[in-house]
Amino acid sequence: MRLFPGITALAVVACATAAQAADVFSPSLATYSTSSLAAGAIALPENDDAHFAGNFDLEDAAAPAQQSWWPLLYSALVPGLGELTMGYEKRGIALMAAEVAAWSGYFINHNDGLDERDEYEAFADAHWDFDKWIADHPASCIPPGATLADVEECGRALSGSGQWPGYIPYVSKESDKQHYYENIGKYDWYISGWEDWDATAVPYLEDTDLRTQYRAMRQKSNDSLDQANAFVWLSVAARAFSLAETAIIIHNRRGDAETGGGGGTPVSLRARPRGYSGGEVALEVRFK
Repeated sequence: MRLFPGITALAVVACATAAQAADVFSPSLATYSTSSLAAGAIALPENDDAHFAGNFDLEDAAAPAQQSWWPLLYSALVPGLGELTMGYEKRGIALMAAEVAAWSGYFINHNDGLDERDEYEAFADAHWDFDKWIADHPASCIPPGATLADVEECGRALSGSGQWPGYIPYVSKESDKQHYYENIGKYDWYISGWEDWDATAVPYLEDTDLRTQYRAMRQKSNDSLDQANAFVWLSVAARAFSLAETAIIIHNRRGDAETGGGGGTPVSLRARPRGYSGGEVALEVRFK
C-alpha cells in the first residue's frame, strides 16, 4: 500500500491503526508474521514513497478464541460429535461409527433373540404337556389320579431329602411366563411332561432328546439377548470415552486461550480382550 508523503502519511498510519482495532480489514491481519516489532510499530523508509515495511505483533488478533463447552453436550448426545465440531474429524467419525455399529448390533441380536424365544416357546407348547407331567410323574408319593395340589404336597414333603427329582414349585404360564418356560426345561421335576419321556423305563430316564433340544433353543435365544446387551455397553463405553476426551480438549483449549500457551494433555485409549466374549477398555490421560 502506498502512502502520501509528510503529515498525510502519518494521518493514514493513524487511521490504519484505528481500523485495525475496529476489525475493518477483512478477513483478518493474522496472516502477517508476529516475530520482530513491538505492537503497532511500523518501519517507514526515508523516501517520500513510504511503504509498510515492518510486521505487526498481533497478540490480540492471533490469540486463540475461548473454547465453549457446547461440544460436551454434542458428545453426550452422539459419541464423536463433540470432537467432530472441534476439528478432530478422524476421532469423531470413528466414535460415531462405533455408535452406529453398537446400536445396529443391539437391534439385530435383540430381534434375533426374541424370534428365537418365540420358537422355543412354540416348541415347548407342542412337546410338553401339563396332564402328562402329573400322570407320569416319577415321585413315589404322588397317588394315581393326582391333582396339582397332590404334586405340590408331595414335592414339599420330599424337599431337602436329596431324592430325584428335586422339587421346584409349579409356576403357571399365566402367572409368570418367563419362569414357566424356564422351569419345564431346566428342572428334572418337570421331565415327565415331555412327550418322549417313558414312565415305564427302569430305571427312570433323567433326560430326553426333546428336552435337550429345547434347552439348546433357549440357550441360543439367551445368548442373542446377552450379545444385544453387550452392544449397549459398547455404546456406553464410546459415549463415556467421547465425553472424557471432549472435556479434556475443551479444558486444554480454554487454558491455552487464557495463557496463550500450547501443549495439551496426551490422551490414549487402551483395549484388550478378556476371554472369548469380553473385553476391557481404558482411557489413559497423562497430565503434564
